[in-house]
Amino acid sequence: MSTDASTDRMPSDAPERIDRRSSLQRQLPALLVLGAVALLLVGVAIGLMIRSGGGGTDRPAADSAAVGFAQDMSTHHAQGVAMAKVALTQAQSPEVRALAYDILTQQTNQIGQMQSWLSRWDYPTDNPGTAMTWMSADGHDHSGSMGQMTSAQMTAGNGVSTPLMPGMATASDMARLQSLRGDAVDIDFLQLMLRHHRGGLPMMEYAVDKDHVSEPYVRDLAQQMINIQTNEADTLASMLAERGAAQLPMN
Repeated sequence: MSTDASTDRMPSDAPERIDRRSSLQRQLPALLVLGAVALLLVGVAIGLMIRSGGGGTDRPAADSAAVGFAQDMSTHHAQGVAMAKVALTQAQSPEVRALAYDILTQQTNQIGQMQSWLSRWDYPTDNPGTAMTWMSADGHDHSGSMGQMTSAQMTAGNGVSTPLMPGMATASDMARLQSLRGDAVDIDFLQLMLRHHRGGLPMMEYAVDKDHVSEPYVRDLAQQMINIQTNEADTLASMLAERGAAQLPMN
């Protein structure tokens, strides 16, 4: 009895489709870099268009909450972007990859806005002092809640070794995330990003207070961050619960 061998044959265009898929996977990291640069430039353009509504100079003091927030939140965001890039290329779930894309695009754009202010104010993009000391105007030194041990330091943003702020992942956390594949990436990313979002919230809440920050555009961006990240934190927590995974304690 004859058999139809055509049913066992691979479609004629299958190798071509596989090659295209492999090529896209190889190109994705480069495309992410180009996309991030474009988003950063958009954020810079938005930040440069903003001008002070008052009649005085639009340059806060070096030790002000506005400057400290822009510097420290840029660094905090930079790690969030780095984690999102890993999830976007390695996560198993389309929902996780979609959330990672949203985080990457939003936070890259926000970094661009904050760094444009710092450039316009003629201040460095990195905090030259101890992170979060600008939050001491209320009589409390919030820098004491950071992990100050050398082993907890990481390279973030533009390559400066910096003590971890609340919610930030350690170097070993980041190495583990990058080494994982499949479902394990999904859970690790969701856990790290949820802690990361919650850890940055006190800085945002401090920066929206008129008693701490006089620049309305800085307060507006801080409020935008609160709105977005609060919603994302709820989504992250829900996705972890669906997977039966625990939330990480705050560091």
